[in-house]
Amino acid sequence: MGPLCLVPLLASLQILLPLGSPADLPPPPNITVTPEKTEYLIGDTVSIRCVAPWSKDRMQGFQFLGTSGWAVDVRTSRRSYTHRFNITGPKDGGLHACTYTVINRFRRPVRSQESSFIFLSVKDHPPRPTLALNSSTSITIEGQPLVFLCTAPAGDAERRFHFYKKKVEVTNWDNSNSSYTEAQLQVEKSSQNDTGNFTCDYDEKTEGRWIPSYRSQAVEVLVKEPALAPRLGVDPPSGVVSEDRPLRLTCVASRDDFRLRFGFYRNGVKIPPGQAGSRTRNAGNSSELHFPQSPRSFSGKFSCEVEEEVGGTWVPSPQSEAVDVTVKDCPSQPALLLDPPSGEVVDGNPLLLTCVANGPTAQRKFFFYKDGAEQFSEMATKDRSLYNIPEATATIATGQFTCRYEERVSDTWISSPFSQTMMVLTQARSQLIPLVAGCAAGAATLLLGLLLVVCFCRKRRGGVHWKGLHNKDDPSTYPMANVNSSIS
Repeated sequence: MGPLCLVPLLASLQILLPLGSPADLPPPPNITVTPEKTEYLIGDTVSIRCVAPWSKDRMQGFQFLGTSGWAVDVRTSRRSYTHRFNITGPKDGGLHACTYTVINRFRRPVRSQESSFIFLSVKDHPPRPTLALNSSTSITIEGQPLVFLCTAPAGDAERRFHFYKKKVEVTNWDNSNSSYTEAQLQVEKSSQNDTGNFTCDYDEKTEGRWIPSYRSQAVEVLVKEPALAPRLGVDPPSGVVSEDRPLRLTCVASRDDFRLRFGFYRNGVKIPPGQAGSRTRNAGNSSELHFPQSPRSFSGKFSCEVEEEVGGTWVPSPQSEAVDVTVKDCPSQPALLLDPPSGEVVDGNPLLLTCVANGPTAQRKFFFYKDGAEQFSEMATKDRSLYNIPEATATIATGQFTCRYEERVSDTWISSPFSQTMMVLTQARSQLIPLVAGCAAGAATLLLGLLLVVCFCRKRRGGVHWKGLHNKDDPSTYPMANVNSSIS
């Protein structure tokens, strides 16, 4: 028996069939099929036997043909041949025929007429199942479970299911919960090795034989490594803030592949929303917790945590590194002193402002303001700072003055409240001339009145008799107890 070879049906007809009428060709062979069935199942073994009628011509071989477009050539000197094959699908069904080839008296190969056709009806594979991942996303994190559900069309036939990962059958799965219509593949703890395409199919029992279904569509799974710990930032960066001053905490996640939610912790205890008037704002892969005023005694170790929603489950990340936050008491209010103390200064005269801080000596920065605008600042280690205006003018000196200072704590400058407001007025020199002239006129009038009184008294001295007092005596040195006066 010679080797089998597959050649296209039309090509074989063009090459081996000689030109001429069918009457010039050898008669057709006889074709039979075993077993004879109304419908063949996938997996059936079919035998097609082709028998050539007797003739004096020498046999060269047979050809078996199928209407699906295949042909099998067999070289043999025998006058019969049986071609066996397994049914693998509908393509093996349809019409089948055979021919034979002989060597005529001219030593040329001549192909016979085709045999009658036999028809093979092949039952198709059971329909494909559907495969679904019991998750809202096909992206997951290492350690999270994976649950695949393979569902076959409704039916009463007995079925058994198969799952495949990257086209390789998964054998170590629990099928105890399977039914005739569905089965589950559960991966308790996924790993990055589970990344890839998953499919499933089932075998349906028909006439005592398991017939495989078509394969389901693929479900692609991506398993990522767990998220890294987030980063926590604090403003002010030093972590030192005075009470009643703003404190801002920012938590940044390592990625944003999933839906995120954030949590902030103080000394290991979660900070509830709205504590101490705090507000939270999320943006992308970060969240900000803002305290408009730092609560007193709110110092501690702060950290944050990120949770990722993976398939309906919130998966926490490791907590961030802790950040120390120190809430300091506000520096006390300074006192603002003026020289001149009245706050009224003559145009061109000096004005001296002194900002005095309370408390122990520390590194400080002092600031002076007029009408809300900063005028002068200096660094000092003492408890006060002087702001001297050598020549006051209305432009630079008239207005409301305040001061404040910042005290250094670690690497942070903490501001004191503003001092009380002091009003400074500048008066031009021309405004003093009428005042001086008026004072001089008043003094002259007073002096003139005194002179008139003295003159009046002298005129009347002749009518007054001082007993014990001579004309040339100084009355200021004489004892007044020894003087008697009478008016004549």
